[in-house]
Amino acid sequence: MEQKNKIIIFSNIKGGVGKTTLCSLFATYLAENGMPVAVLDADLQQSLYRHRVREEKADPEQKMPWQVTPLDTSDIKKVNKVMKELKKVPGNVLIDCPGNLNDKSLAAVYAAADVAVIPMSFDPDTVDATGIFLKALKSISNCGMVFVPNRINDHEGKAEERKQRAQTVNILELVGTVVPRIKQGVAIKRYSTIYPLESKQKKIVATTFDAIMKAIM
Repeated sequence: MEQKNKIIIFSNIKGGVGKTTLCSLFATYLAENGMPVAVLDADLQQSLYRHRVREEKADPEQKMPWQVTPLDTSDIKKVNKVMKELKKVPGNVLIDCPGNLNDKSLAAVYAAADVAVIPMSFDPDTVDATGIFLKALKSISNCGMVFVPNRINDHEGKAEERKQRAQTVNILELVGTVVPRIKQGVAIKRYSTIYPLESKQKKIVATTFDAIMKAIM
């Protein structure tokens, strides 16, 4: 049975929240669960694509679990054409996006998305930036929203900070789905685009990624 097409973007205007890392890990998780997946790198830095090129060069015999393609957003006509073609692809298409909401070409990507996976943390700067991103995204897209608290240390924060964190979650749940947090750890930062997930990585991401899979189905 051919799987229904889903375009899933990973984005937030706040840098350093783990968009590229989570996109890569989630792609591998989907592939390991037998789900068709392809990835596009729409970030100007092309970090994910360059990561794949380096790994493939170092180990050319390794079978690629999923394909990653750079998406040049400098040509809006080309981007519109690509997004239309992607709608016909069976399975999950993940797009690693920068947080540039002023780019008209990226607006076409956001508009075509079925789901936005939004990594974030609970510090005031990131919460404020995420709020700005949500308002802009909602003005150009009807996509569902999945919020991923990422690199969270449960042992940090005073009682008032934990209260504010809970309030933030309650607000986000009014506009989308908040999945279980991913703990802070070295294993998550050490991602690969060609090798299977390490057992420690699976243990850390499984609950979160299962919740994302449920939200996007």
